[in-house]
Amino acid sequence: MKNGTAFRSGKSSIFKSAFSNGWSSRGWEQNDTADLSVRLQQSRVALAELMQVLIVNERHLTAVQKKLEIFVEINLHLQRKLIALEKEVATANHLAYHDMLTGLPNRRLLLDRLNQAIALASRQKKRVALVFFDVDGFKAINDKLGHLTGDRLLQAVAQRLSCCLRSEDTACRYGGDEFIVMLPEVDGAQSATIVEQKIRTQLASPYNLGGIVITVTLSIGAAVYPMDAKDPCDLIKLADVAMYSAKANGGAALSVEEPTDSAAYLSVD
Repeated sequence: MKNGTAFRSGKSSIFKSAFSNGWSSRGWEQNDTADLSVRLQQSRVALAELMQVLIVNERHLTAVQKKLEIFVEINLHLQRKLIALEKEVATANHLAYHDMLTGLPNRRLLLDRLNQAIALASRQKKRVALVFFDVDGFKAINDKLGHLTGDRLLQAVAQRLSCCLRSEDTACRYGGDEFIVMLPEVDGAQSATIVEQKIRTQLASPYNLGGIVITVTLSIGAAVYPMDAKDPCDLIKLADVAMYSAKANGGAALSVEEPTDSAAYLSVD
């Protein structure tokens, strides 16, 4: 009996142990599943929050990109305005120092360069020459052929004059039909005379201005620093006086020819 009782007792213990182990395993599985569910839910919440952050960041990025595009457009606009302003300043500076009709340096630029040339010549013991000339009978061209033809002639004279000078020389339209050529670092009056003859030769060829052929002559005077004057303004005045003295001693005639069967001539003293 004892053995039977012991067997039943042992069997009961085995069943209890097995039942207990099975229940514990299922409990663990349930706990693990619950934990995974919690973690999954947390991950979903975190993912949703991350998505919200990404959406907000995308909106911010879009706004930043739009602002950047605006800034780029503003920068381009300012660059265009700066370029236009630089062109306006360059044009203003050019007009301040150059003749509008011929493009040659004006009185202001001539005087500035003459001051520099005289200062340099003074240090180096050299000379500066001024050649002053005007077109003989120019008033007759304006009166009989019109100011437009006169302007075209002055432009042609300026172009030829620029072509017969050195790069360091300055050709200036002093006013009306008057021109001045400044020659820095010359040997003396002889050099000025050579340039005078060169200018006469270069400007003596006929000008074809819109079908009207014009031949002109020049009245030329010169002055040399420091022999004639040391002050720039005095040097200009002496060259001007020399030019009018040459004109008084016999300004050459002006001839105008129109392309017709019978050529017309204009002669002015």
